[in-house]
Amino acid sequence: MSPQPDRTGVPTDVRPNTSLDDALAAFVAHVSKGDSGRHRGEVARVVGDFVGRVGDRGAVTAADLSVGHLESYASHLARRAWAREEDAGTGITGRTAHQYFALVRSFCTFLLERDAIEFNPAKSAVATGALPDRSIGVRGDDREQFWSADTREAIVRWTDWRAEDALDRGWLDPPRATRDRALVAVLSYSGARGAELFRDPQNDRRQGLRWRHVDLDEGTLRVYGKTQEWQRTPLLEPGVDRIRAHYRRQDPPSEEWPVFATSHLPSLYRVVREAEGVDAEPTKETVWELLHEHDLVPPAISTAGARSLLKRLSAESGVTEDGETLLPHGARRGLGDELYDTSAELAQEVLRHQSVETTHASYRDDDVERLREAAEDALDS
Repeated sequence: MSPQPDRTGVPTDVRPNTSLDDALAAFVAHVSKGDSGRHRGEVARVVGDFVGRVGDRGAVTAADLSVGHLESYASHLARRAWAREEDAGTGITGRTAHQYFALVRSFCTFLLERDAIEFNPAKSAVATGALPDRSIGVRGDDREQFWSADTREAIVRWTDWRAEDALDRGWLDPPRATRDRALVAVLSYSGARGAELFRDPQNDRRQGLRWRHVDLDEGTLRVYGKTQEWQRTPLLEPGVDRIRAHYRRQDPPSEEWPVFATSHLPSLYRVVREAEGVDAEPTKETVWELLHEHDLVPPAISTAGARSLLKRLSAESGVTEDGETLLPHGARRGLGDELYDTSAELAQEVLRHQSVETTHASYRDDDVERLREAAEDALDS
């Protein structure tokens, strides 16, 4: 018994024996619910190309899809990326290859959730291993830093080790080590901009994230956004865990304390010396004790200070992105890039873009071949 279509002729029940063309139509209809026409068209074009290619290799129904089909498709995307590496006027970038593959993976997930296939072949190591590096085909000044998932995991794990080793051996001040770890984790797992987390000396309204802006139970931060408005942004669980440990170690006497206080001693000394009723002269050993005792609020680390810290951590750990020192904005871009692979709307919400078109503009490459193919498809239809 074949699946019954709805009034538009699109099957509403996808099964193992459903043809891939009908499964594609059902998937596009599913994506269309609450989605933009531009994204729907991209899904239809990219997944439609995949369905056509596996059809040429003998796949007719949903149940025919195999790891070999996905590996072949990933290899096809890799060839297109390497073509662009040789000639900037052709092919696609490695980032676009990953985005195309992510759409096909979503199609396979759609089939798996409806029991049309027994497992998701797009998640196999064989298939994903055939994909090109995301940096392939990105040339010259167009190369913006995007932390890969491996880079993010490596720098977070290294700061974990650094903090634990500081606690065990005492070679680094433990509160500073846990602050540095939390700073990297918040950059990695919140999608917040550096200007929203750290102090901007040129903007009196940007004094750095304060503890009153952090809700550890809900896993959210309240930041002064790019729109000059206060916004809430999610902090994912790995970030929550590390910032909670930092809170316990810092033990701020009030919620007005910055989450990421500066460690610049002259700035800390100035706060103590200018406070009324404090007679003691601060030293490196006593300054934090005096700040706590008299409930004095230290300055937050500046945006330049955070960049300098991350540069130092990158050099000490050897963790880089394509050989380049880690930059704060690379964390946000990398997280957004991964979220975009799953859903443009999800990336928009987490990064707080005003429209999904802004997200598309940030994370979808305007390569010549993609535009040519889309235009030809429009004329053919």
